[in-house]
Amino acid sequence: MEVLLRKSKRMNKKLGAEVNTKIANELSAHLSEVNSTFTAELVRNNNELKKLTGEIAKINTRDAGYASEAQKILSMVNNVTTRLDNIEEACRNDFGNISSEFTSIRTSIEALRNEMIQRYAIAQRLQVDFDQLSANHSSSSESSSSRLSDSSLEENRNRFKRVFDSNKEEGETLDYAFETVRREIRHQEKIGKSTVENFYYGRGDPKYTTVMSIMRWVDSKEFSGSLDNNAE
Repeated sequence: MEVLLRKSKRMNKKLGAEVNTKIANELSAHLSEVNSTFTAELVRNNNELKKLTGEIAKINTRDAGYASEAQKILSMVNNVTTRLDNIEEACRNDFGNISSEFTSIRTSIEALRNEMIQRYAIAQRLQVDFDQLSANHSSSSESSSSRLSDSSLEENRNRFKRVFDSNKEEGETLDYAFETVRREIRHQEKIGKSTVENFYYGRGDPKYTTVMSIMRWVDSKEFSGSLDNNAE
């Protein structure tokens, strides 16, 4: 009986050891399988995470590129807008300058037109005086010695004195100035220095032809002066 008990204990002990070993082996196998599965899943998740991180980096790079391109486009638009504003401003300035030039030209033309009207009126009055004198004298000799009316003669003399004084150089003597006028008139018609001087001082009763010669000189000087003023 005792032998059987000892044998039974040995068998139980051996069976327990085998069961424990089997359980340990099974547990180890399961743990190894779980560990392998977890490790594989972890590696897969890490790979997915790396892939996702790469995609995010690409997206960020593209976004940065888009932002840079958008900034470049915005800068180009701003530059074009600035250039258009500058062109518009330049056009406005040019138009203002052109308008000012046209205004100046119109003013000059108007001044010349008024001066021509005034000279035409004077010429008309002189012609009327001449026609009246011609009607009163039948012969050419009498006509050549005809005289202007006192008012016309005085008006012409005043014009001559005004132009003569304005053209006389500073420090120049009257005698030299009278000779200068005589030389300038002499290019067209014969006239003496004393004739110019007498007309200036109102001496004597000058002939119509003499007055006309002197007044043509006056007209030329006034016209030259008006051109110089308009050019300025």
